[in-house]
Amino acid sequence: MNELSATGLTEVFTALAHHKRRDILHGLSFRPASVSQLAEEHDLSLPMIHKHLRSLEAARLIHRRKAGRTNFVALNTKTLALTQNWIMQYHTEWGNDVESLDNYIAGLEKLS
Repeated sequence: MNELSATGLTEVFTALAHHKRRDILHGLSFRPASVSQLAEEHDLSLPMIHKHLRSLEAARLIHRRKAGRTNFVALNTKTLALTQNWIMQYHTEWGNDVESLDNYIAGLEKLS
């Protein structure tokens, strides 16, 4: 998986749109956790934490693994890196946004 499809990006951004899911990912960036730990840390019921985890899992932002009767969750850094790569393609070295717009308009005016 070297890049995300348009559908994959939509799932990632949909998952990231909710502040609780961003908070969950932030916590997982420090260490994996059990589902019950995540529910407690984020003050969510088990059904609600499972709902958020399903969204994060569908976006491939987390890995879930069962050990005995406990489900553990970890961050999927590969999907985050692919998302970051997609975003960075729009990064320019042309200066700030206003300078870029001013340069574009100046270039158009020269053509007129």
